[in-house]
Amino acid sequence: MVILNWTKVRGSLEMGQQQRPKDLDEQIAALERVLQTLREDENVEVLLSTTLGYLQAEFDWQLIWIGLYDRQAHRLLGKGGMTPNGDQSFLKQRFALSPGDLLEQVVIQLRPVGVPDLRSENRAGEWRKAAQTFNIQGSTLFPLRYKDRCYGVILLGTDVWGASPKSGEKTQLAIVFGALATALYQIEKDWQRQQVKHPDESLLALISQLGELRSLDQYLQAVVEQAHEFIEPTRTNVYWFERERRYFWRRVSNRQVAPGLGGPERPASGITVQDLGEFYQALGREEMVWIGESHSSLKTELTGRLMQQIRARSLLAAPIVSEGELLGFLAVEASEPRIWQDNEKLYLRGVAQLVALTAPVSEMEERIQQTEIDRDLTAGIARAIYSDADWEATLKNTAEQLCGRLKCEYFLLLLYGEEQNRFEIVCQNLPRNRRPVPSPLNALDVADVGLLLMREPLAIENWEEDGRLGAWREVLAEAGVRSLLASSTRGKKEEGENPNLKSKIANRKSIEGLLVVGHNATRTWRRSERELVRVVSQQLGLILHSWQQSSEIDKYQQFERSLKSGLAVLHHSEEEQSEQPISAASPTMFPELPLQKLDRNFAQQLSQTLSCPLVAVITWNRGEEEGSIAVAVAANPVFALNPEAVIPVQTDALIQQTLVASGVLQHSTSQLPLATKRWLRSPGIGEILTVALRTAPEHGPAGIVVAADAPGRQWSELSVNLLSSMASQLAWWRRYLTVQSAEESQRLDMELLNWYKQRRFEDFYRTVGAGVKELGDLSQSILQSAKEQKDALKTLRYQQVLRHIGNALGSTHLLLKQEQWRLQFGQDAVPVNAWLRRSLDRTAPLIKQSQVLLEVHRETAVSMPAGQTLSVRGDSMKLDLILCELLTAACRRSGVGDKIEIRSELLGEGLLELSVIDSGACDRQLIAAFKRGSGPDILAVSANRSIVQNLLICQRAVRLMGGNLSLEMLENNLIVARLVLPLANS
Repeated sequence: MVILNWTKVRGSLEMGQQQRPKDLDEQIAALERVLQTLREDENVEVLLSTTLGYLQAEFDWQLIWIGLYDRQAHRLLGKGGMTPNGDQSFLKQRFALSPGDLLEQVVIQLRPVGVPDLRSENRAGEWRKAAQTFNIQGSTLFPLRYKDRCYGVILLGTDVWGASPKSGEKTQLAIVFGALATALYQIEKDWQRQQVKHPDESLLALISQLGELRSLDQYLQAVVEQAHEFIEPTRTNVYWFERERRYFWRRVSNRQVAPGLGGPERPASGITVQDLGEFYQALGREEMVWIGESHSSLKTELTGRLMQQIRARSLLAAPIVSEGELLGFLAVEASEPRIWQDNEKLYLRGVAQLVALTAPVSEMEERIQQTEIDRDLTAGIARAIYSDADWEATLKNTAEQLCGRLKCEYFLLLLYGEEQNRFEIVCQNLPRNRRPVPSPLNALDVADVGLLLMREPLAIENWEEDGRLGAWREVLAEAGVRSLLASSTRGKKEEGENPNLKSKIANRKSIEGLLVVGHNATRTWRRSERELVRVVSQQLGLILHSWQQSSEIDKYQQFERSLKSGLAVLHHSEEEQSEQPISAASPTMFPELPLQKLDRNFAQQLSQTLSCPLVAVITWNRGEEEGSIAVAVAANPVFALNPEAVIPVQTDALIQQTLVASGVLQHSTSQLPLATKRWLRSPGIGEILTVALRTAPEHGPAGIVVAADAPGRQWSELSVNLLSSMASQLAWWRRYLTVQSAEESQRLDMELLNWYKQRRFEDFYRTVGAGVKELGDLSQSILQSAKEQKDALKTLRYQQVLRHIGNALGSTHLLLKQEQWRLQFGQDAVPVNAWLRRSLDRTAPLIKQSQVLLEVHRETAVSMPAGQTLSVRGDSMKLDLILCELLTAACRRSGVGDKIEIRSELLGEGLLELSVIDSGACDRQLIAAFKRGSGPDILAVSANRSIVQNLLICQRAVRLMGGNLSLEMLENNLIVARLVLPLANS
C-alpha cells in the first residue's frame, strides 16, 4: 500500500519539465488512477501495461523499457515498452547480467543511474547498439525496489544529450515505481504461499490406506506414489535389506521396467553394503542422507560410485528402521542437480517411519514362531544350568543349540582374569576343520571394554571394515571369524558398583565374562538374534559367577593364610630380635640388623603373596629430609633397585602423594617424574602400588612400601587389601620395636645415672659427714678452752651452720638408705609460710637473673587454734622441690619485667590451693600434652619434652601425697599452675 502526501505531489507536478502540459488536477487524477490499479490488480501483465500507459501518457520519453529480474538465473526478462520506431522485438529479449555492466549495477545497488549518452556508454552492453539504432542519448535506469529486493529495471531515454528527470519528476516516478514493486512483491508472496507443499495431507492419506491395503508390497507401492507426487523427483524407490548376503535390492519403484529392456542408463536393481560404505553406516545410525547440487551429508569422494550405480545426480534417502533394526531405505532420485528442501527431508523421514510401523505387521506370524523357538531354547538352557551338575556338558549343549539357531559356526565363552587383565577361554565350539583358538586372549583397550559393558551386544558385521576388538582380530581371523556378536555375561553396567575406594585402583569387576558367537562370512545381525545372545550370555553368566565365587573363596582363604603367615613372620622376626645379645659397644638395646630382618621377611612374604617381582620398603628418621631403601626384594634382576640410592623425602612426588593419600595408590612408570625415576629405576617396572607405613593419626608415617610388576599388571581388590593390611601390621611392629628400643635405651641410661648418683651421694655423705664430725669435735674443744675470748653471737652462728649441715646429712642418710630404688613419701605437717620461704630462697637467684616481679598473696581469713599455724600434710623436701619446679618454669617462660603471682586459698574443708600465675609465652601443645597425661611421641623430636616430663613427674608425686597438680591457660592468656594439698589437721 502506498500513502501519498498530495501537497508534495502537487509541488512536484508543478516543477516538472519533461511532462506534457496538462491541468494540475488532471495530472493528480491520472496518478491516483494508476496507483489504485497497482494496489488492487493481481495480474502482472495488467500492472506492467498500466505502468507503461501512464509513462506514455504523462511524459515525453522516446524510449521506455521494463524488465523483470530473474533472481535464480541472474538476468532481466524484457516485458516490452516503447521505441521511436515502434519495433519492440528487442525490448522482449533476455538480458544476462555481467559484473560491471550498468544493468547489474542498478540491480545490486538499488539506486537510479543516469547516462548522458547511452550510445557511447561501454558498460551498456547490448543497449549501446540499441541506443545507436534508436538515437537515444540521455537515459536513466530506475530499479523496481521493495525494501532490499530488486524486482526489475525500467529504462527511460530521450534523444537529448544529458537529459534526465527533474527532481519533481523523480519524485513522481519513485511513487509509481514503488507501488509497482510493492505489487510485484505481494504477487510473489502469494505465489510462494500457494506453492508450499503440505506434507500432513499426504501423510494422512497414507495412514488412511493402512487398513485398506492387505500386503506390505501394496502399501509400499502406495508410499512410493505419494512420495513421488509430493517431492516430484525423477524416480522414487524402496530398497529392502537382505541380511544374509548384505545387499539392498529394489523392492518397489514408481517406474516398472520390463525385464531385458534396461540399457546402460538403467539404475542398478541391487546395491551391496560394500559399495555403499559410509552411506550404509549413516542409515544404520538412523540418519537421513542427501546428495544434492552443492551440499551432501556424506564425503564427496564416497558418493560418486553410489550415484553412478543408481544413475542419478541428486539423492534423498530415509532409513526404514524398526526396533533398532535396519529394514531398508526410501529413496527419491533426480537426474539433474537439485537442492533438497527441509520440508522434503522431513516428509520423507515421516513416510519412512510409517513404513517401519507397517513392516513388522506383515512378518508377525513368522516373528511369533521364532520367539517361541527362542523361548524354548533359553528355557532349556536355564533348566540345564539349575539341574545338571556337569557344567561342561551344559556348555557344550548350549553351544551346539545356539550355533544351530543362529546358523553360525563359532562359540566362545570367556572368563575375565582380573589380575592378568586377559580373557581365559572356558568353552569353545568351532568347525571340525579349524584349530582351537589359543587361550588366553589379549587384553582389550578401554574403548572396547566400554562397548562390551553396554546392554546391547557388540555386533561386528565385517571385521575388515570395523576397527573394534582390534586386540583379537588377528587370532580370531586365523580361526576364520569374519563377523561376530559379543555380549557381557553381567548385562548392563550398574552405577555405584564399586564402593571402594578412595584409592585410584580402577574397578574392573563389571567384566566377569563374555559370550562370543561368530560367522565365517560377513553378516548383519538381526535384533532378535542380538537379544537371544544377550539372554543366553546372562544365563551362562550364572555358571561363570559360580566359578568366580569359588575362586573368590579360594582367594580369601589364601588371603587369610597369607595374613596369618605374614603376621607369624613379623612375630618371628621380633622374637629373633629379642634374642639378639646386647652389644656392650652399642648405645641401644637392639642393633639395626634385626629390624632389617623384619623388613626383609615382610618383603619376601608380600612378594610371594601378591605374586609381584619387586617389594621395597623405604624408610627415614624423624626430622630428616633424606630416606633410603631399607630393603628391596627382587625376584628378577630387571626389577632390582640401587640400595645406595638417596631419596629426598620432602620433595619426591611419589612419596608425598603416598603420604597424603589415605589408602593404596596405583601408579604407572610413565606417570612418574624424572626425580622419582632416579631411585625407582629398573627396566622391568611398569605398574606400581604404594602405601604409607602409618599407625595412629598422631604418629607421622616413617616410610612407605612399594610393590611393582611389569607393564599391564592389574591389581585386584584382594591384593590391594592384603597390601594395606600387611603394611599396617609392619608399621605397628616397626613402631613397637623402635619404641621398645628407645625405652630400653632410656631405662639403661636411667639405671646408669641412678647408680652413678647413688655412689656419688654415698661418697658425698661419707666425706661431708666425716668433716662435720671433725668440725664438731674441734668446736667443742675451742669453746671449752677459750670461752672468754669468743664472741657469743659468732659462736651461735657457727653452731647453727653445723646444725643445718647435720640436718642435710640426716636427710641424705635417709635417702641413701630408704630410697635407693623407690621414693618414700612422708606424711609431715609442713607449715605453709616456712614452705613458701624455703622455696623462694631456693629460686631467688633465678628470679633475680630473669628480672621478673614476684608477688605473694597469703590467705588472711584463716582461724587456727591457739599455738597452731596453717600447715599442709606431705613430704616437706618433695614439696619444696615441686614448688621450685613450678616457679622455675614460670620464670623461664616469662619476659623481663613480667609479673609472677603466688596465691593461696582454702577450698572447703581440709584442702589448700596454691596457685602460681604468670603471663609468659607457652605452647598450647605443651598444655594439651600435660592434660593428656603423656609427653610428646618418644620417637619425635621435641624441645618441650623435658618440661612436660618434669611437670608430669611433679603431678604424680603430688597425687601420691593425696593432692593434685593442674595446668591451664585462661582466656586472657594467663597461665595458672594449681597445687591442691590436704591440710595437716584434716
